[in-house]
Amino acid sequence: MKLDRAVLVLAAGLLSGLALVAGAAGTTATHGKQVRHLQVPIAALAIDGSRIAYDASAKLVTKPHATNKVLVWNVRTGKTVKVSGPKTAVSDDVVGAGVFQLAIAGRRVAWLLNEGGNLESDDYLFTSSVASPKERKVASALRTGDSCGAGGGSHCAGPWLGGLVGSGNLIAMNRWTTDGNGTATDAQLDVLSGTKLKQAATGANTLQATAADGGRVAVLEVDGSVALYSAAGKLLLTVDTPADTEAVALQGKNLVVGTKTRQLQLYNARTGALRKTINARGSKPPRDVDVEGNIAVYTTGNAGVLHAVNLSTGNDRVIAEPHGGVVLAHIDSAGLVYAGNGSGTNYGKGTLVFEPFAKVAAAVG
Repeated sequence: MKLDRAVLVLAAGLLSGLALVAGAAGTTATHGKQVRHLQVPIAALAIDGSRIAYDASAKLVTKPHATNKVLVWNVRTGKTVKVSGPKTAVSDDVVGAGVFQLAIAGRRVAWLLNEGGNLESDDYLFTSSVASPKERKVASALRTGDSCGAGGGSHCAGPWLGGLVGSGNLIAMNRWTTDGNGTATDAQLDVLSGTKLKQAATGANTLQATAADGGRVAVLEVDGSVALYSAAGKLLLTVDTPADTEAVALQGKNLVVGTKTRQLQLYNARTGALRKTINARGSKPPRDVDVEGNIAVYTTGNAGVLHAVNLSTGNDRVIAEPHGGVVLAHIDSAGLVYAGNGSGTNYGKGTLVFEPFAKVAAAVG
């Protein structure tokens, strides 16, 4: 089971491979496609409604004295707000993974940042309001051990932070502890209440939170099954998904999982019943799996080809295939946002692309 999720970016000026037709340039309404170019990579990405949160980081391209920023872009108004502060700003200039997870729920944003050295690895949880931006540290975790470097290794002993997810009015995450062999000795699922974490549920099966929707948190358990918890920590449902499940998406009545055997399996999120199995395209397991209504999206292959699929008909279409690949993608009620890292001389210049939901749905009929 992955306890850390690495995230990367898309490049400027290499969007000719997009499968969808662009809308009117410069529009701030969600009926048109919108594109943003950055001079640094995008290290994390999240969406809730019309708000897109992203981390602009030079960590991957090693630019000295770079300033890391967590920003929120409202695709309906066109306004962008910087929500991060001084601790996040200097994270590119220190050893560590930097910002590695990000969540947004309404006007609240939270992100996880990692710093480290040769013998230790430190995680920090920050939060901020979009309306009144101010970086606030909520929690931290320090672990130590031989080869316990940036991001943490297999022999780190001590506490971890991860599994950060958000949607609507809920932000949740995991805290756990490992021994010197990397074995989890305790774990819990927490919810963010203001600037404090509130314990919701405990036990090894609360690892690892992978999605949130409608006041529920989806947890991918060690055996591959998926458990749904309420914000209060009540176990609502356990879904018997395949042991090789790697990706989980949740929205409304739909629970979609991606497997190592290159399948997308659709379950009823109220009953746990398997409704449909769809073969994912490509030679690699689907990544960046997300769902909104009757549309699921995923990326596949080393090149990061972005697909959308109609869950009713199984109609699957390539939405984007830019040079360097799509490496981050999410879909929500407003639409689809994706990013990637470019290639060649454009590597490290991030690009964000937003496509309105109606266009994505029309693309797969």
